[in-house]
Parts: sequence; structure tokens; C-alpha cells
Amino acid sequence: MADAPENTLRSFASAEQVGVDEIELDVQLTRDGALVVLHDRTLERTAAGASPYLRTPVEDLTLEQVRSVDLGEGQRVPTLEETLDATTVLLRVEIKALAAARPLAALLAGRPDTDRARCVITSFDPLSLAEYAADDPGGTRGVGLHVPDPDSDWRAEVRRIGASTVLVPFARLTRDLVDELHRDGLRVEGSLIEGPADVRRIVDLDLDASASNWPRYARELLRGSDEFLTRFPTWPGTELSR
Repeated sequence: MADAPENTLRSFASAEQVGVDEIELDVQLTRDGALVVLHDRTLERTAAGASPYLRTPVEDLTLEQVRSVDLGEGQRVPTLEETLDATTVLLRVEIKALAAARPLAALLAGRPDTDRARCVITSFDPLSLAEYAADDPGGTRGVGLHVPDPDSDWRAEVRRIGASTVLVPFARLTRDLVDELHRDGLRVEGSLIEGPADVRRIVDLDLDASASNWPRYARELLRGSDEFLTRFPTWPGTELSR
């Protein structure tokens, strides 16, 4: 969202030009069964102009109605198919609504192996991930559970759905927790990179990846950190990995 309306093809193109390793996006399902890339349940926050559909939940709108809303700079809500066609980097696809889980698996099953191989599927909702996993076409980089509160009962869910990644806010992470998850063979991501202190947290916590809404600034911070470059000597590469 730094250089273009968020969750649009222009914003994804901008991120690739900056040189990000991975793009995070959100998927929801329209009333007529289209997988669209949209963070909120409605278009009220992201619309650039007036529309009768701004406060209507996306699941109650058709694709045509969703696409009628102007997001600014000539952008409209893209479908996931269009996004896959328009991008080349790794994708983190977050399921925002349970109804989108199985259609997502079906869509990926019909995509080339190369597209599945660059997707990891995430959600805050373990049930959405379980629904996706039930129809998982295989070939993706796995599934990841967002854990906003590490004190909650999430470990059983990680095991049940076979998650490969756990995503936790910086403020809720400790080195002991990261070490525990690494011992269990899990990848750990912390977010968001918003300033120099966050780069230090990546190193101190021994994280596998992080994210930012301001990728150009985040990459400048990473390039300027001797600690980070010592920890990740091959960066920038295809992804921030252990």
C-alpha cells in the first residue's frame, strides 16, 4: 500500500519493482463464487469514490458489483486468477473467509505447478486452513497459522492442520518461543517492519521472515544493518530463509 492502492495489481507490480521476496495478499469469495483479492469484508475503507456497494459484505456482492468500485489510480479489485497471472514472486495467500477455503484449493489445483509452488496459504482461522487442507492440491509451500496471542491454545491447531509456518506479531514473540517452534521444525515469521528497532528484533529473535507495508523503506533498513547482513549473508535472494 506504500505506492499504490492496496491489494491491487498496481501495488503488486510496485512491490516487485522494489525487489520484495514475497507478496502477502488476502482472498475472499463473492456471491457468485469468484475469489477476489480484498483485505476487508467491505470496500468502505479502500474505495476511492462513492458507490452503493461500499458497506455491503463482499460475500453478498457479485464480481461485477465488486469490480464496479473505483479503488483509485484506475485500479479495481483483482481476482486471484489475475493476480497469479500478473505476479512472479512468492505469494502468501491469506484466507479471510471460511467460504473461500475450498474454492481456493480448487483454483490452485487448476493452476500450473509453478504457481502452486510459489504459494503458501495462511489464515487466522484454523478451520479455514483445515478446510483448505482437506482439498489441498499439493505442491504449495504449505500452510501457516496466524497467532495473534501466543498464550492461546494454538499449538494443537498447528499440529492438527499440519502447518509449516507460524506468524506472530513482534510484540508477542520471545526468543524462547521461536527456539521452541524451530525445534518443532516450524518456520517463524514476525511483523511488521516499521523502523530500525524491528530489524534488530529479526536478528535477536532469529526469525525466518518478516513483512512490511513499506517495502522500499524496509529493504533500506535491512541493507543498512550489519547485524542483519551477517545473520543473512546471502540476502537479498529469493526469500529470507534460515
